Amino acid sequence: MAPLSGLLGGHVDQVALIVPDLESAMDGYTGSLGVSFHQFDVDQDMGSFSGSSAQFRVRIAVAQVGTCSIELIQPASGVTFYSKHLETHAPGVHHFGVYVDDLAKARTGLAARGYRAILDGNIRDLGEFSYFEAPDLHCVVEPLQLSLKLPLFLAKHARIYHGR
Repeated sequence: MAPLSGLLGGHVDQVALIVPDLESAMDGYTGSLGVSFHQFDVDQDMGSFSGSSAQFRVRIAVAQVGTCSIELIQPASGVTFYSKHLETHAPGVHHFGVYVDDLAKARTGLAARGYRAILDGNIRDLGEFSYFEAPDLHCVVEPLQLSLKLPLFLAKHARIYHGR
């Protein structure tokens, strides 16, 4: 098998965890690492995740730690990939994200490697992404193509969280 570095740049940009309580998780990372989070909600009017119910809400928080970001995801309402995951798995690490310039090319390369696509999603003005099961890595890999409008998205929708 060809190394992933040819497909995804040879680095991990994001570690994402699914959590049942976003504030408690943010407090843990804020207290331990001294980071602040950009926190925002996503619902059916702002984005889409394959397999979600018509109405849903997901709470997301992102913090930068060195050159890597930590993403915390809390399913809040409706049926989503994330709520289904928490029904069958303990909270914790869910996927590793890699920022890509060409999501279509990354999807094609991961599929050619034999990885199975399990979710496609987008958040308006933030970006598009997919999740792939990567059995040889024992995890889920997320190629993520960020929007050039990301700073405006954060200014409009996110609040800064420094801890309680």
